[in-house]
Amino acid sequence: MFTLRIRKVVHHSGRVATLYFSSPLNSYPGQFIMLNVFDMEEIPLSLSSSSSVTVKAVGETTRKLVEFSGGELVGIRGPFGRPFTPSKKALIVAGGIGIAPMLYLYEYLRTCDAKIRVIYGGKTAEDMIFPDRFDDSVILTEDGSLGEKGTVTDALAGEDFERYERIYVCGPEGMIDAVVKILDENNSLHKAEISLERYMKCGIGVCGSCVLENGLRVCADGPVFSGRDLK
Repeated sequence: MFTLRIRKVVHHSGRVATLYFSSPLNSYPGQFIMLNVFDMEEIPLSLSSSSSVTVKAVGETTRKLVEFSGGELVGIRGPFGRPFTPSKKALIVAGGIGIAPMLYLYEYLRTCDAKIRVIYGGKTAEDMIFPDRFDDSVILTEDGSLGEKGTVTDALAGEDFERYERIYVCGPEGMIDAVVKILDENNSLHKAEISLERYMKCGIGVCGSCVLENGLRVCADGPVFSGRDLK
């Protein structure tokens, strides 16, 4: 483990914040770190850039992180895990806090001159973290408080999946299940790369706390899986 100082904190809402580290990490989009708030537990967090994590307050440690104001020291192990595979024609599908690793992927693909379309949804405007960061995008909320009223699956109904080399997915598991079904029905599941979140203790494939029903470990075999792995 090594330590980094939090250089800056951007609060998106009362429950979500992006923490920027004092130096970048040698990483790729889709990877995660194990972050330790001293005197509290160590938790896995996806990178939202090479030098940041975007955190939603759902437990004691994440609540503490969202309360940071900058200058704090944190412990870090990693980055770990299997990243996304780059492509030149990409569709990004994200829900809620699942946009965090997708922002890193989006910015990375832009440096590769890729053509990128983003479909991003949430329940309300408060759930939307980076709605204005994408050029070609469809923004949706279930209550219509931001962008179009609807869900990401509504937006996918009008997509021509043949246009894309890769389809990247991250969000709540209910959303992921629905997207996998749509892609499978359209013979496009082989193009999908899906980022999953699970509770982890070690982050390196030893403890078994993140094993899926098919035996794959989210930390070591993922967190990015092919669509066929998750069907």
